[in-house]
Amino acid sequence: MDNGHLISVRESSTEFLSKGKVLHLYGPPKSGKSTLSATIAFELAKHDLLVSIISTERPIEIRMQSMIEAEGGYTRELLETISTSDIFTFDDLIQTLIHDLPTIELEMDVLIIDSLTSAYRPHANPISLTMLRKALSSLQSLTINRKIAVMYTNQVASTMNSTNDFRPVASASTRSYSDITTRLTRKSNESTEITFEDLNGEELEVLEPFTITALGIEEFDQLFQVLE
Repeated sequence: MDNGHLISVRESSTEFLSKGKVLHLYGPPKSGKSTLSATIAFELAKHDLLVSIISTERPIEIRMQSMIEAEGGYTRELLETISTSDIFTFDDLIQTLIHDLPTIELEMDVLIIDSLTSAYRPHANPISLTMLRKALSSLQSLTINRKIAVMYTNQVASTMNSTNDFRPVASASTRSYSDITTRLTRKSNESTEITFEDLNGEELEVLEPFTITALGIEEFDQLFQVLE
């Protein structure tokens, strides 16, 4: 694996999370966005990478604590190496992403934001959309200038004709300001599927479904390779 690639798809070697790039992960409620984010954070921390997480809804640390209590492969000592913080208003998130992060020394390899749009969505208007675009642009600059990887989760803007026919919040902006877009879809058998998409939302690659358990993502090691 190239030094910049932190996580890739095991079967195809498709790039998933890399330094210098922004990963956009979206899906409906209960599709596994936070659990996948938590699992990724733990797996990267196992390899001594510095991970920072910003939560804008229910603190992701609660989910991570439950994964530890399930007594799988994650420990409290591992969680202590991961920096977590909570930001619950859109204005505070914008302040952090546009003004604070670019001006401080970032002691991190990976920044995860779960979710980038939860505070934006209830108050979406042209002004807040402009600020969201500035935040996305700032994240792109951070990845390049600081050589870090950024991953953010996004919610679903609407459901059209069927259960799985949906698009992300601020679709045009989130797609165009991200290097990689992936979509989570909850299947009828309660498993979840990851689809890689292009800028227009067209399907590029679909991974084998995974299962969300108390431990996290059950098939993570089968789907992905980390720094191998």
